[in-house]
Amino acid sequence: MRRASILVFLAVALLAPGGGHAAANKSGPPPACAGRDIFSAMKRSDPEGYARIRAAADAVPNTGALLWRIDGKGQPPSYLFGTIHSTDERVHKLSPAVVAAFDAASTVALEYLESQTAKSSLEELIADKGTYANGNGLKDVLTAGEIDTLRRTLAVEGLPADAVHVLRPWLAVFMLAMPPCEKRRADAGLASLDQRIERDAIAQGKRVAGLETFAFQIDAVAGMPEAVQVGLLKATVGTIHLRNDALEAMHRAYLRRDLATSVPFSKRLAERAGYDPSPLDTFERDIGTRRNYGMRDAALPLLEAGGAFIAVGALHLLGKDGLIELFRAAGYTVTPIE
Repeated sequence: MRRASILVFLAVALLAPGGGHAAANKSGPPPACAGRDIFSAMKRSDPEGYARIRAAADAVPNTGALLWRIDGKGQPPSYLFGTIHSTDERVHKLSPAVVAAFDAASTVALEYLESQTAKSSLEELIADKGTYANGNGLKDVLTAGEIDTLRRTLAVEGLPADAVHVLRPWLAVFMLAMPPCEKRRADAGLASLDQRIERDAIAQGKRVAGLETFAFQIDAVAGMPEAVQVGLLKATVGTIHLRNDALEAMHRAYLRRDLATSVPFSKRLAERAGYDPSPLDTFERDIGTRRNYGMRDAALPLLEAGGAFIAVGALHLLGKDGLIELFRAAGYTVTPIE
């Protein structure tokens, strides 16, 4: 019964949102999430933490731009664009430069293609890799208070209380990552920026390509050490009351091209709540840095042909192991546009 409950929950709460098939809401789409700008507030409330975040972010190469031009050896230029996985209207207001780069592209590449992902098989994949087959599950790694918070939070979204403890930590983190307000917008048929780019490309008859599969992404998350998953879950549960505020901070960082603040900001939130922030370093390495090399390999044939518009999560652009530096190391000239 627990497995069936989780499959239903996954279908409704994780895989169905944003599919674009929801019935129209006659009263209009749900409002955007309302959160406080707690990062800017840290200047006064936590000046030491703010200074540490700022120093860490300023040391990361290739921040300050979302759109980059990629030139090679005579082929038409390609472009690299950093996205954010959000339905917020502010991030959907693409600049003329981004629109021009997209319109000029013959191929549009994303992290994975929603249009070519069978959701029925993914339900089984996530349930298989995301649940304990036996034993006490999360009851063995979370406190009674943490389990209670997790149950109350997910009960609002329809997951039965007796199914919560069989979730593996990575899946519980995944379920908690998106605030309910953002889930309601996705349920209403509002697309994330990545989904919007894919759908626009298909509508315009462009070739679309996925740099990864969704199954690969699930394997990457599920493959993190169990202790890291548990640490991430504890910090997520302990800061659950800040979900809307953290999302707003992420939106504002994206809009002002202050991309590298994301990880040190998240680490500081965990630290202030009394949790070990080091699991976020492993998460960044395994889910960010290591995947960049696979994305690079999948993108290089597109760059060789030219005329590609590559749109991936903005954090994949940054740092010495980010896509910008990896493309440069492959012999391409990569220059910021905006």
